[in-house]
Amino acid sequence: MLSMNPSRKRFPVKRMTRRLLLPAGCLPVVIFLGACSPQGGSPVLEQRAFLDEARALLTEGETALAIDLFTRAIASGESPVEARLERARAHLAMGQLPQAIEDLGRAIKLDPKKADAYYYLGVAKARSKDLAGAIEAYGGAIGVQPDYVKAYANRAGVLGGQGKVKEAIADCDTAIRLDPYNAPFLVNRGIFYKQSGNIARALKDWDAALELDSKLAGAYFNRGMHYGAEGDYAKALGDLDTVLELQPGDIRALRFRAMARHGLEDYEGAVEDFSAVLKRAPGQAGVWLARSKAWEKIGDQEKAAADRLKAVSLNPALGEEP
Repeated sequence: MLSMNPSRKRFPVKRMTRRLLLPAGCLPVVIFLGACSPQGGSPVLEQRAFLDEARALLTEGETALAIDLFTRAIASGESPVEARLERARAHLAMGQLPQAIEDLGRAIKLDPKKADAYYYLGVAKARSKDLAGAIEAYGGAIGVQPDYVKAYANRAGVLGGQGKVKEAIADCDTAIRLDPYNAPFLVNRGIFYKQSGNIARALKDWDAALELDSKLAGAYFNRGMHYGAEGDYAKALGDLDTVLELQPGDIRALRFRAMARHGLEDYEGAVEDFSAVLKRAPGQAGVWLARSKAWEKIGDQEKAAADRLKAVSLNPALGEEP
């Protein structure tokens, strides 16, 4: 007689499809219980099962399998907008930009009021370097949903990359108004203010970002770069030290900290940081030249000459540098 012990652990039916134990070397066969129903099952329920299982796979990093199940969901004919949107997100995760753009375009044709479809189309277009298309797509998301904060933030980044700083700041203003406690939005607006020449506003935004999140490396990095460019090497060093505490080995922070150390006449420290950069990125001619100058200050002319020779071999134009 079968035990009816109510304490026996039960697995949800949906999850049992991937809890089968297989002999070594065997390929898994995924069985979808809805398809085996004697009554044939409801197409809507079957399609929802595909979507739910695909989402679970996507969460677990099984993106290729998720794409296959999203494709089955689309073929089942129900909720094609949702299924195409989800498959597009999976394609984005795989770096398959043309496929993502195609799915999102079809989703928008089926439902022109789907704000998420416009948003992810903007992401795909931006990654494809179609910046005009990205701006248009983010605008579509905002047109459907005026409080779509991520669309404003992402569009600001694209506009800033095109040098349209005034428009980028305006989008950041809206994003911050909608989400005033989002510190990265303040960091980005500070970058655009710096590009516009308004250094005071840039510093104000970076300081405000750090008040919200004292571990936000991007704020320290941008502020530290500004201090270094202004010749305030002590402040630059403090901020860049913090970046490297938060993100050990950050190659950009190492390079700019080396420059700050050089400015503070800590030439051995500069050599240490430049060497760490070159170990990971040996093709940076400017760093070889910068380290050669630090070696000169230390008094090791042989190493200085070797580094300068390497720099010129990578970039002959540096042979004109003093």
